[in-house]
Amino acid sequence: MKNFLPIAILLIGGELYSQNSSKEEIYIQEKLAQIDSLIKIGEFEKADYTIENTLNTFSFAKNSEKQLAFEFRKAKNYYQQGISEKAMEILLNGLDRLKGRTFSSLNIDYSNLLARIFADSQNFDKAIYYNKISLQKANLIKDTIGITKALIRLGSFYYAKNEQDSAKHFFRKVTYFPVTPKTEIRISNAYNNLGVIAQNNDNLPLAKHWAREALKLKMKQNSVVDIASANVNLGNLHHFEKEYEKAINRYLEAFNNIELDTTTRVLHLKRIIYENLSVSYDSIDDYQNAYKYLHKSYELKFRLTNEQLAENIAGVEAKYNLALEEKRTEEEKGRALRAQVLFYGMAFLTLILVVIAFIFYKNYKLKQQTKLDQIHSNLQTRIINATIDAKEKERKSIAEILHDSVSALLSSANLHLQASKSQLNSHVPIEISKAQEIVNEASIKIRDLSHELISSVLLKFGLAFAVHDLCEKYSNSEIQFISDDNGIKRYNQDFEIKIYNIIEELINNILKHSKAKNATINLIERNGDKLIIQIIDDGKGFDVKKAVKKDGLGLNHIEARIKIMKGVFNINSKEGEGTSIFISVPIFQTEPVEAV
Repeated sequence: MKNFLPIAILLIGGELYSQNSSKEEIYIQEKLAQIDSLIKIGEFEKADYTIENTLNTFSFAKNSEKQLAFEFRKAKNYYQQGISEKAMEILLNGLDRLKGRTFSSLNIDYSNLLARIFADSQNFDKAIYYNKISLQKANLIKDTIGITKALIRLGSFYYAKNEQDSAKHFFRKVTYFPVTPKTEIRISNAYNNLGVIAQNNDNLPLAKHWAREALKLKMKQNSVVDIASANVNLGNLHHFEKEYEKAINRYLEAFNNIELDTTTRVLHLKRIIYENLSVSYDSIDDYQNAYKYLHKSYELKFRLTNEQLAENIAGVEAKYNLALEEKRTEEEKGRALRAQVLFYGMAFLTLILVVIAFIFYKNYKLKQQTKLDQIHSNLQTRIINATIDAKEKERKSIAEILHDSVSALLSSANLHLQASKSQLNSHVPIEISKAQEIVNEASIKIRDLSHELISSVLLKFGLAFAVHDLCEKYSNSEIQFISDDNGIKRYNQDFEIKIYNIIEELINNILKHSKAKNATINLIERNGDKLIIQIIDDGKGFDVKKAVKKDGLGLNHIEARIKIMKGVFNINSKEGEGTSIFISVPIFQTEPVEAV
C-alpha cells in the first residue's frame, strides 16, 4: 500500500506588535488571538460574533491590514465548519486586495488556506499554484518557518500527484536548512518523507538512512509519540529486509515509549504496533506471540470502534435534546405573546374595538400556528434523519466488527486447527475436522450477515457498481431492472450509503406495489456538484397525494432524508400510467486521505 506523506498547512496568527503598539492595536491583537482560540476549539458561533462585533466597533479601511486580518479569520471559521465555498470567496477577494501589500504576512495566510481547500478537493494543481505564491511571499520576507512549511507542502502535493522526483526535490531543499529549534520539526518531516519515497522505490538501505535521521531529530524534540512513530517506521524497514528480530525490538521500544498514554491518537498507534508485532512473530514461527499480539490488536480495535459508536449515538441524542429545548422555548414565547395580546384586547370595551381585536388575534394565531407547524415539521424531519443516520452508522459499525474482528478470529482459529492436523499427520482425530467444518460454516454465516448489514459491493467499488448489483439481484422473469450510471465517479462513503439506501427503498416499493414489467435507474452527475437520480417504471401507478398522506410507501421518510441533504424530491405518477421519480442532491465533497 502506498504511504501518504504528511501535508503541513501553515496558519499564521495575527500580526506581531511591538512594545510601542497603541492600546487599540494591543486590543485588536488580543481579539485576533481570541478568535483563533475559539475556532481551534470549535466555538464557531462565538468566533463569528467576536469578528462581527470587533468590525462594527472599529471602522477599518477596506484594504487595511486589520480589516483583512479579520476577514481571514472569517474565512478560516467558514472552512472549519465545512463551508469551503464561502471561505474560498473571501480568500480570493482578499488575496486580490493584498496585491498592493507585497510584504504583508497575510499573503502567506490567504495563499495557504486556499491551497488547503484545493488539496481537500484533490485539485493538487491549484493547491501547488497557491502554495508557490506562499513560498514566494515567505522568501520575500525571509520567513524561515514559512519557507520550510511551504516546501514540505509542495513536496506532499507533488507526491499526491505521483510525481515523486518533484516531491523529492522539495523535500531535499528542506534538509539544506541548518537545524535550529525553528526548522528541526520540518527537517525531521522531510527526512521521514524522503524515507517513504525511498521505500516506495525499493531502496531500503536509503529508506533506513532517512528514517534514522528523522529519529535523531524526533529524539532531540523529545516528542514521545513522534519518537514511537519513527521507531515503528524503522521496524517496518527491518521487517521488509527480513530482519525480524530487529523489527520486533523496534516495535517493543516504540510501545514502551507510549505505554502509559491513553489518548485516542496513541491508542491507534498501539493497535498498529500490535499488528506489526503479530506479523513479525509469525515470520519467525513464534505463533504463540503472533496470536497474542493479534488478539490484543483485535481487542483494541473493537474498543476503539465501540467508543466511536458511543460517541456518534451521544451526538445524535444531544442534537435531539437541543431541538426539544428550542421547541419548548418557542412555545413559551408564543404563550407569553398570546397572553399579552389577550390582555390588551380585554382592555377595550366597545364592540368595534373588540371585533378589531378579535380579527387581529385570529390572524396572529393563524400565523403562529403556521410557524409552529413548520417548526414541528422541521423537527420531525430532523428526528427521522437522525434516527436513520444512527441506524446506518450502527449497521456499518457492526458489519465492520463482524468482518474485521469476528471473521478474522475465526480465520485464525481455522489456521490453528489446520496446523494441528499437519502436526498429527495421519492420526487426525475426527473432532478436529468437524471443528474445522463448523468454523468454516460460521465464517460463511458471518460474511453473509456482514453483507446483509451493508453492501460490500458499495464499500469496495462505489455507488455505480452497487446499483448495477441491485438491478441484477432483483431482476427476474416478472420484472427487469436496468441501470445506467453515465460514468459517475466515487464519492464520500457516507454520501454513497445514504443514496444507496434511498434507491434500495424505492426499488422495494416497485417490487411490492407497482406490478411493473420494466424499471430503469439513471445516475447522472451534473456540473460536478449535483447527483441526479431518475427512477422510472411502467407499473400501475398511484395517487401521489393519497400515498403521501398514508405514507404506506415510506415516501415521507425518503423526502425527509433528501430535505436534510438540501436536495429535491419529485414524484410524477397517475393510476395506470406508471411512475417517474426525480431526485437531485448536492454531492458531498470527498474527504481527503490524511497523510501519515
